Amino acid sequence: MENGKENRNTLFDNLKCILIFLVVYGHFIENFQSIYASEPTRIAWQFIYLFHMPGFVFVSGYFARKGDGKIFEKVLLNQIVPLFFFQLVFEIYHWILFHEFSGKTSELVPYWILWYLLSLAFWRISFQVLCKVRFLFAISVVLALVAGMISSIGYPLSISRTFVLFPFFVLGNIFKERGIVEEIKSGRFFPVYAVLSVLVLAGALIYVSEVKLHYGLYLNSYSYKALKMAWEEGMLYRFINLAWGFLCITALLVLTPQKRFFASEIGKNSMIPYIMQFFLLKSLLIYRFEIYKNLYFIFIGGAVFAALTVYIFGEDRFSALYEKLMLKIYGIVTYK
Repeated sequence: MENGKENRNTLFDNLKCILIFLVVYGHFIENFQSIYASEPTRIAWQFIYLFHMPGFVFVSGYFARKGDGKIFEKVLLNQIVPLFFFQLVFEIYHWILFHEFSGKTSELVPYWILWYLLSLAFWRISFQVLCKVRFLFAISVVLALVAGMISSIGYPLSISRTFVLFPFFVLGNIFKERGIVEEIKSGRFFPVYAVLSVLVLAGALIYVSEVKLHYGLYLNSYSYKALKMAWEEGMLYRFINLAWGFLCITALLVLTPQKRFFASEIGKNSMIPYIMQFFLLKSLLIYRFEIYKNLYFIFIGGAVFAALTVYIFGEDRFSALYEKLMLKIYGIVTYK
């Protein structure tokens, strides 16, 4: 979800546009109506949460560089500085709206969407060493499953999500190393892959429709005990969810167009809509209009809200302002 001026990969910019739309849309559903208020909202939310942020983690892993001598500087600029800055800004904005602090900072919990920045910092740094480990993907999956057995692992420092979603980071790098994306996009079997991809997404939708799991299993921030699940049951469904996530991300890669168009710019600048959705959603939540309970409002209004958010804040000018601000803060922190 970083913004950069290096040689762009249009396919992944387009993919990130799709993902950031789903992120904002999913958060709209989550914030404006109880996930379990109706079957349609539950199904839509859980379907989106199977792969929307795992998709971003996959993309980050795809572009992760081994042996990066400047990794600490890059992580400080792109993850740590934004994390601390927006943690402070979000807490202040929360106080302005609700006349109290959230308490998340004192509990070492990244405020809502900021968990991704902290987890990404962990992944990018640790991968410089872990990339040399054999069978890293298999090990990462085992760790993701075992993490749920430890009751103390949860929201603080985003530790649970760091473990649970790390397999997607590793998988992204595997796809890059083995040229899998190029193979499925340009091979003579592409039409077959496209049909299979549609079937995969349909299968995932049927899965969340028929298997009614606790929403916490999709947030990847709770232990199995907190979800009132036996270890075996929790590990089984976490493994199934991971598998569906892998399949859905691959399906999206197959179906995402490679040509550059307006979505490419939005995807390139996806960090800005990701941040700005906080201010927009929190501002709307201070009003409790009756329309918030309307199912048509949730789905149609949510789609319009998500589309406008990513379209407006996905412009280059907002990305340029963001980069200037982060560079300024980075310069102050590092005395440069």
